[in-house]
Amino acid sequence: MYRYFLYSSIFLVFSSASLTAQTAKFQYTNQTYVPHLKTIVFGPTGYPHLFPLLDLNSGETLSLSFDDLENDIRNYTYKVIHCDRDWQPSGLAPLEYINGFEEENIPTYNFSSRTLQNYINYSLTFPNSNMSLTKSGNYLLVVFEDEEEKRAVITRRFVVVDRQMGVSAEFVRPVEVSKIHTHQEIDFIVNFQRLSVRNAMAEMSASVLQNQRWDNAITGIKPKFLQSDKAIFDFQGEIVFPGGSEFRLIDLRSLRIPHRDIEYMDVNLDNQMEAELLPVINRSKAPHLAFIDFNGRFLIENLDMPLADVQSEYVYTLLSFKVDQPFYEDHVYLLGAITEWQLKPEFQFRYNPATSSYVGRFPLKQGYYNYYLATAPSNADPKQPLVPSIIDTEGSHADTENDYQIVIYYRPFGTRYDQVVGYMQANSQQTN
Repeated sequence: MYRYFLYSSIFLVFSSASLTAQTAKFQYTNQTYVPHLKTIVFGPTGYPHLFPLLDLNSGETLSLSFDDLENDIRNYTYKVIHCDRDWQPSGLAPLEYINGFEEENIPTYNFSSRTLQNYINYSLTFPNSNMSLTKSGNYLLVVFEDEEEKRAVITRRFVVVDRQMGVSAEFVRPVEVSKIHTHQEIDFIVNFQRLSVRNAMAEMSASVLQNQRWDNAITGIKPKFLQSDKAIFDFQGEIVFPGGSEFRLIDLRSLRIPHRDIEYMDVNLDNQMEAELLPVINRSKAPHLAFIDFNGRFLIENLDMPLADVQSEYVYTLLSFKVDQPFYEDHVYLLGAITEWQLKPEFQFRYNPATSSYVGRFPLKQGYYNYYLATAPSNADPKQPLVPSIIDTEGSHADTENDYQIVIYYRPFGTRYDQVVGYMQANSQQTN
């Protein structure tokens, strides 16, 4: 009888936790749900700019950091959800993929120091002694604000890989003549010699990302044909991405010695640090110019103070985009990892006819940022997500340097979840 009541109590506890999570609505994408949380940094510990990936049972960790600008201490908790290859819940119970507690508090927070903009920086390292993962696959990290009413405030995707298949890749010229000078095509081979794969055509699939972006990833790719113990992903005209251009940059790492692109920097009447950058121009018809960039990512770094997380200022940064004529049917946005690769209203530019420029003002924490200027139709359906385009603002070139991430999924017949058994990052400028 005691054992019955014990098991019943455990079931009720986990049922209650699942019910609470269901009431806190969120999307299975990289998303921030409240405006007072800024500068969400998520990646491998010590290398936050890299793709958020863990090798199973490796001891590697991911780190999450974010700022709360409301400056009131809050109780933030987190959990992880196992997903299938299409980023839907896999159906596995937490006990099947978590060793430890299903939900935990974010333990570390620190107040900003010597900054005009007050904020609290929260940080988390995961996995840890309270929670670790036992299965490979896609995962969603969910951060909740657990105050009067529990609500999701941040979601972030990451991948856990159990490397059982080798991956090799090469870049080829696109088949379509119209894309030869503007697009990049990648082919790859997966070696599954270590696994007894019975039906690779049905059991294996792949996703390919450009510069860590899930929003325009090519997913659900099946092998084209098999060769002994290899799966060949050699398609003509399918795994193709616009090359884009090298990313524009904003360098706010020093307030004492501002970057040469900063035309003006000072404290304004609202007691905010303000910076105005030199105007930028349209690159859609310009030839390709190669230079080192960060492929759309950002890095919080402070050259003036030792503790970048809590001693970095929020700089209200004014950007001007000069044009010959306005985009009459489109809006213009800032696009990059700092915007979660989304076209957000707070990162939209406004046209100023007096200067023939699109102007935007954005609060950015001291650091180094890459970005694009992107457009979207002004009459787009408000119920549908905006699809960014850089063709009319940045142009696209086959010679642009980009990173590509290849994720290999394996789901043997009769099993219940998609394993991640291979991963590779390739660079479009690599030599074969």
